[in-house]
Amino acid sequence: MPETAELAEFVASTTYDDIPSEAVSHAKEAIRDYVGVALYGSHHEVGDKISAYTSTYGGDGPATVFQRGSRSAPSAALANGAFGHAIDYDDTFESIVIHPTSPIFAASLAATEEVDGSTEDLLVGYVVGCEAAYRIGQSTYPEHYQNGWHSTGTAGSFGATAAAASVFDLPQSEIHHALGIVGSASSSLKKNFGTMTKPLHAGHAAQMGVRSALLARDGFTADTEILEGDIGYSQVMTIDGAYDPEEITEGLGEEWAVRDIGYKPYPSGVITHAAMDAMRTLVKDHGLTPDDVEEVVVTLEDAASEMLIHAEPDDALQAKFSIEFCLAAILRESDAGIHEFTDEYVTQEATRDAISKVSRAFEEDLFGDDFAGYGAIVRVRTDSEEYYNEVRYAPGSPNNPVSEDRLRSKFFECAESRLSRSDAEVLEESILDLEGTELDVLTSYLG
Repeated sequence: MPETAELAEFVASTTYDDIPSEAVSHAKEAIRDYVGVALYGSHHEVGDKISAYTSTYGGDGPATVFQRGSRSAPSAALANGAFGHAIDYDDTFESIVIHPTSPIFAASLAATEEVDGSTEDLLVGYVVGCEAAYRIGQSTYPEHYQNGWHSTGTAGSFGATAAAASVFDLPQSEIHHALGIVGSASSSLKKNFGTMTKPLHAGHAAQMGVRSALLARDGFTADTEILEGDIGYSQVMTIDGAYDPEEITEGLGEEWAVRDIGYKPYPSGVITHAAMDAMRTLVKDHGLTPDDVEEVVVTLEDAASEMLIHAEPDDALQAKFSIEFCLAAILRESDAGIHEFTDEYVTQEATRDAISKVSRAFEEDLFGDDFAGYGAIVRVRTDSEEYYNEVRYAPGSPNNPVSEDRLRSKFFECAESRLSRSDAEVLEESILDLEGTELDVLTSYLG
């Protein structure tokens, strides 16, 4: 069976009972993480501008926009997807560079509210969408990403479409068309990293997913084998014939992508996190301060150079892709969260002084494994000592998990920017018992 057909069949046929309980637990953990960062992002500068846009042009509708009322389903998906990625604090797959939950859950939620579905529908849509994004992303990885595409927006669009199509209970024939429609709407460029357009990629993917499923439901047509062929999506979006269709079909419905999701302990590009954790350990273990340190040298995988494009960042958005800032913030504070990634903090004289102490180096095959491990080596020199630490996998990834306490602290740090502690606690309970929670109860805390 061609891969488009096999993926469409999977989306059409998967029910809650098909999903293993372990995958369901992973999904709810990921949703909790997303909800926290999206609540914070709803009133970040990116959130303010996207909200203003959807308020003016988004149209009325039943779908919740986090902390901003309600809009049409496509507009709510746009806003909530962008909110989730506004500060680059949302989850990632460990083995491929995609932020899955911001575009996919945003699409699944908007679609569920559009048809007054259940939280079980919402959950299944999200899990199915993660599977589609992961598999299409893997089929074109790494050439697609290395060629300048941002997979969160490209593969994420397919994930969002699968999520919405699942929630709408589209037949397989209509899912073929939905995937074909989104194939022509799937676009995001890494060139925009460090600007507001990077979080827009997640919102765009969510919006295009809902739009594609709605159009297909209403009889709109597209090529029904969008992934296959010489000018199919996957050949066009890779180079040198790198597309591997077996990444889409092999083990579909048996292996679950949500198990590959990792959670960010810092609101910056995931490639910075192993280095930040290595620095965090050195600072805490040796009581280091900026006055003590003469030089910090961080060594990363060579491919990271394409993402770490702001050695001297001017604002918080650029700082997310500055390894110099990220280590400087850890050196100053022994940690770095939403309070450090602000324009004011980035431009402080003490921050600039700390940044000047950090230099970068890159090495191909740093640990002899895949780049997606995001590993790093940090060396710190004082006037009398040299310290060394290495972290092979990004903290929060399945190969280097962070504690439940750290995940909960992150959730409350973000959620309490918009909710009281008691309301945030009830919201957390609702998410972790998602199937047992009424949809309007969940959205009453989000809206």
